Amino acid sequence: MITKVSVFAYFYGMEKYLLVIGGPTASGKTALAIRLAQHFGTEILSADSRQFYREMVIGTAKPTPEELAQVPHHFIDHLSIHQPYSVGDYERDALALLERLFQRHQLVIVVGGSGLFLQALCQGLDDFPEVSPEVRAQVSQLATEKGITALQELLRERDPAYYAAVDRQNPARLTRALEVILTTGKPFSSFRKGLAIKRPFTPIYLQPYWNRQSLYTRINQRVDQMMEQGLLQEVQELFPHRTLTALQTVGYQELFAHLEGQSSLAEAVNLIKQNSRRYAKRQLTWFRREGFWKHFAGNQKNDALLLSYLEEAIAHGFTWQASRDPDQVTLSQRDGTQIRASWTHQRVQFSGATDHPQLPFWLLHELCYRTAEKPITLVPPHDSWKQWLPKVGYQLHAEGTGWLGQVPNF
Repeated sequence: MITKVSVFAYFYGMEKYLLVIGGPTASGKTALAIRLAQHFGTEILSADSRQFYREMVIGTAKPTPEELAQVPHHFIDHLSIHQPYSVGDYERDALALLERLFQRHQLVIVVGGSGLFLQALCQGLDDFPEVSPEVRAQVSQLATEKGITALQELLRERDPAYYAAVDRQNPARLTRALEVILTTGKPFSSFRKGLAIKRPFTPIYLQPYWNRQSLYTRINQRVDQMMEQGLLQEVQELFPHRTLTALQTVGYQELFAHLEGQSSLAEAVNLIKQNSRRYAKRQLTWFRREGFWKHFAGNQKNDALLLSYLEEAIAHGFTWQASRDPDQVTLSQRDGTQIRASWTHQRVQFSGATDHPQLPFWLLHELCYRTAEKPITLVPPHDSWKQWLPKVGYQLHAEGTGWLGQVPNF
């Protein structure tokens, strides 16, 4: 186990770091963030857009009062469902808070599954035109009177490209796009440049990993637990406000429909589980597309390896880049050194060289998570890589992935 002192000794020039913990719902992000915040003696920002609202407690899986007491948390229960709050508002407020927190911490943690909010904080948002109150009212009226289906259809008609890419079950995203379209007469997608803004901190991205079946089991169990904790009663209290944007979300919509007589309670609960699994799949797609996340086993109880990775990532400036077509993952250092794994038809080829003794280990470790659902054949470029394969295999086996028998012994 590394110590707090050994990690902070590597903060080059007292650089500020933002530890970004993302991933799908029910993957253990909150518990991991709290453990790391306690280790580093730091604070946590939430980037879960549903946990902002104080009236929504059980259905948003907020940290418990006991968990909140362990570490200072921000952006939880700071809004009412009656207050409009955009991703741009979050970007502004979170950056202002980080400026204050970094005056007393070298490292701060942000955690959440809302990919757009994490992107806004770490990379910035595209520049969109101002929207008039009249247009906002027009789109809001459409949503209230005709529901999310009307928003989806109008977006499909006016901007097919963004319609194909957006989470179509997210009314806030649909509303924002339509406001810009109706204001400018141009497709929302035409304003999306995707240019990252340099922040006064360095993000380090971590994501708990579960295989799909295990994740879906965790999601189903969480929904059952929410119902036992009183989710139905919470939704009954919110029923008069069911048209508000904040409440157009999984776990609430299905029970609103039940209370309106559209389904039985059992059908509503099953639908919550199904929609939660679909939401997790969309989250995974978002994070996979970004490609710069380092994965660690979600069920890992001993964080020694993770802390060791953070020490080296800070010391050597690790950054990840992954892509599809071709499938490849690249690990780079601050000095420009790169090593890469590329795979076609489950056959993996490595390229690049490094003097860093642990770099091949971390690349192989990440590769195994990115190909965990597939049988692969590893083809090391030279003998120096062979020593790492058994070590990675044993480590992954210790993390509960079952990979020991899959890593070849050359």
